[in-house]
Amino acid sequence: MKKVLMLAVAFALAAAPVFAQAAKKGSDKPAKTEKAAAAKAGSVSGTVSAVTADSLTVKGKDGADVTVAVDAKTNVQAAGATHKTAAAKADNKATPITDFVKVGDMVAVKYTDSGTAKTATSVHVTTAKPAAPKK
Repeated sequence: MKKVLMLAVAFALAAAPVFAQAAKKGSDKPAKTEKAAAAKAGSVSGTVSAVTADSLTVKGKDGADVTVAVDAKTNVQAAGATHKTAAAKADNKATPITDFVKVGDMVAVKYTDSGTAKTATSVHVTTAKPAAPKK
């Protein structure tokens, strides 16, 4: 029993400098979470005043226009979006945001602000503009 205990203590003492050196090397680099924290999270709710395949402009409740970039990572939640996305994936086609979001829609947008650009992480269509009646 004493031999096992002595062996464990010897191993711990021998390994301590290795672990200390590894911890020191890791502390010189910023953690990934620190980089992610540098981008500020934000949100805006309001009416869509413009929409393109790569951007969305929302007139906020305070009257200010906020333009955010959209990309393939942007999560869009709208009526019928799941079915349209599934059909497009089956046909190996892209699903641009213009398929789901129209000028006049009420939306809630969450985005990250890197200081140089705002990029939408999610767009939720809360009230879709009614479709024009067919004649």
